[in-house]
Amino acid sequence: MSPPFPKISRLALVPVLTGILFTGPAAAVPDAVTAAWPGFRGPNGDGSVPGAVLFPGSTASLEVNWKVEIGSGYSALAVGKEGVIALFASGSDDVAAAFDPDTGKERWRTRIADTYAGHDGSHDGPISTPLLSGGRVYGLAPRGELFCLDADTGQEIWKTHLVSDHGAKKPHYGFTASPVLMDGVLVVPLGGEKGKAVGGFSATDGSLVWTMGEDEYNYQSPVAATLAGRRLVLSVGKTNLYGLDPRTGEALFSYQHDGDDRAMGGHTIVPLVLGDGRVFVMNKLESSVMLQVSATGEVTELWTTRGLKQTYVPPVHHDGYIYGMSNRVFTCIDASNGEIAWRSREPGDGFPTLVGKHLLMMTKPGSFHLADASSEGYHEIAHIDLFPDHSWSEVAHADGHLFARSMRHLARVDVTTSKGGETPVTRAPGASGDFARFQAEVAAASDKAAVVDAFLASQGSFPIIGRGGNVHFVYRGEAEDVGIVGDMIGYRREEPMTRIEGTDLFHYTMTLEPDAAVTYGFIVDYETPVADPLNPRPGKGLFGEVSWFSMPSRLAPESVAEAPADRQGALLPLEWTSALLEGKVRKAQVYLPAGFDENGARRYPVLYVLSGKEALEEGLMKNALDHAIGHTVEPLIAVFPMPDEDPQAERVEPEKLVSTLSTELVPFVDGKYPTIAEPWARGAVGAAGTGEMALQCVLRQPELFGRVGSQFATVMRASDLEEAINLAGDRKPVMYLQWGTYHLRSPHEAWDMARANRDLWTLLREHGFRPAGGEVPEGFAWACWRGHTENMLRALYPLR
Repeated sequence: MSPPFPKISRLALVPVLTGILFTGPAAAVPDAVTAAWPGFRGPNGDGSVPGAVLFPGSTASLEVNWKVEIGSGYSALAVGKEGVIALFASGSDDVAAAFDPDTGKERWRTRIADTYAGHDGSHDGPISTPLLSGGRVYGLAPRGELFCLDADTGQEIWKTHLVSDHGAKKPHYGFTASPVLMDGVLVVPLGGEKGKAVGGFSATDGSLVWTMGEDEYNYQSPVAATLAGRRLVLSVGKTNLYGLDPRTGEALFSYQHDGDDRAMGGHTIVPLVLGDGRVFVMNKLESSVMLQVSATGEVTELWTTRGLKQTYVPPVHHDGYIYGMSNRVFTCIDASNGEIAWRSREPGDGFPTLVGKHLLMMTKPGSFHLADASSEGYHEIAHIDLFPDHSWSEVAHADGHLFARSMRHLARVDVTTSKGGETPVTRAPGASGDFARFQAEVAAASDKAAVVDAFLASQGSFPIIGRGGNVHFVYRGEAEDVGIVGDMIGYRREEPMTRIEGTDLFHYTMTLEPDAAVTYGFIVDYETPVADPLNPRPGKGLFGEVSWFSMPSRLAPESVAEAPADRQGALLPLEWTSALLEGKVRKAQVYLPAGFDENGARRYPVLYVLSGKEALEEGLMKNALDHAIGHTVEPLIAVFPMPDEDPQAERVEPEKLVSTLSTELVPFVDGKYPTIAEPWARGAVGAAGTGEMALQCVLRQPELFGRVGSQFATVMRASDLEEAINLAGDRKPVMYLQWGTYHLRSPHEAWDMARANRDLWTLLREHGFRPAGGEVPEGFAWACWRGHTENMLRALYPLR
């Protein structure tokens, strides 16, 4: 419960006691904000233009009026008589530019900062959306440059820096919040310390007017609202919801919203004001909450819902229902109780805008959709493939026209009642050959279930592998909806499966390489991924406990099976006390090969397997060692460090773990076993996160290690290892580097670890390294990687 409004008089509260607490945020926009679409979330700050009419009747088409090339950026658009205002990266600069709404011709361009380079999965360019108001453009660059430009000419009027001038804290991905203008004050989250959570700046000259609050701000944006006839700014940090007086920064009320510490949760909140004192807040990864603000500033929780969750996308509200993304599924919930009204896999993951009674969706893959805003279900009116590249911003509406942008383009789209202009949205390849004939047979059959039974019974394995590399994934069971996830589709993506009419069989077809191997799972009725009931091969990976399969041309390695008894080595426990880890007792498993000379007459090279526990349990590496040693691989000792009791500690401080390995474990093993204590005989290998760790460990310590193996290293950028590569100098370790075509990647974002590993391979060769291994058409799971363990061992320690 929050304190009452300290400065609102009893008389001023009389109107709201009738029950109308919030008029829409439109009333909060000051006189100077006159643009048709002034900036982030439109004229009302809620992604809507109530009362507007896009077209008469019930049918329409979408037509591209113009399209121009621009640079990269997440920033949405501001549109007014001065032009379509966009922020984007252009060469070495981040710029603001204005384009003619009628022709797309550029009117002016102004440098606002050095280009903000994308990192850790982000694209280049600005993220915050500009604000067009009173003949001026206000904006915030990612490093903290808060600026004001003349909207007609682009000439700079003033600029101040949030970090160097005002003590703000730059979030990891840069400043993303879009400024709010009210009563001549720009309200901007700062995320600073000692009363600098939020700041107010003079719109006239950029001078600091006030700061307030103790809260963490990352990627949250404030909105404008009116309460009890008093304008205020709603600002949500990681912990608190504030109702702020824009002139003084005084907190008229505050409320601890109990958000989580997640990117798709407490770090990206944009409040949605519905009226009647209600504020919808997506404050957690797994749930959202509806709050009620009373006349006295008391805030209470009306309900929570799991109906909208796991998304960066702010929703919209229309006629008692909220429309938005829940994970990758477009979802409608009842605003009175949070219950789900409907869910739809169409049109795909994207950003909704509400214009009158219609929804506009700009999807991340670049398709543009027009649909009814109806609580009865998703009904699409028209769609068009608008951009060939990704889009991460909402559609703007101004003067009856629609404006959208992607990472490389800016376009105007018009709604017409004429036919034409519409193009199909690209889908996955359809079925062909035997599977197509099966579908035709089902369509013609009176007993469709019997045809399905016979077809499934005739299959030797699942998924069904057809000609030309076509793979038919099938799921049978009672379900409203079934989707598919998998390495072959990518992270943060799921595709709809198609029901064969009149049956309970769902299918999805795609083409894979003849030697591919991936994990995949089914999402039944929008729940968590599950294994394929028809496929007995488990595949623990990115998507959980799902299924694994390989194409016919992929050779099944015998080394995953248990070796004959006379070739089996021994696994022995090992413990040591770590001084670097504050006296913790650390544990490892030590592999001694079959025929190990306990008398010490023979000395052995040593391989440190950094992903110890998983390599043994999921990677079946002992089996690989048993099969390979003495056959294709030199006899060696392998050390498998076991994880800390607190696995989070392993991830948080990898540098300390590498130091522990180098300064404690290596000397300890050399003192206990008959090892060859020379760099050329000592190696380190890892997979996924420990794959990069192994590379860093060996490259940075050529005096200690001379061999390194990395499988599917989780590398975002090859340049992240350039310093380590340079430290290796002329001492080039024997190296095995392997990754998969279906490595971790997010097709709708800016990261692809397969591409990063390709770049790393090239970078290593440019520096004189000669790695073995290379790319394989496989996914991110031990079920894939363990098939290549013997190849890695043979490359690092070939039998002489």
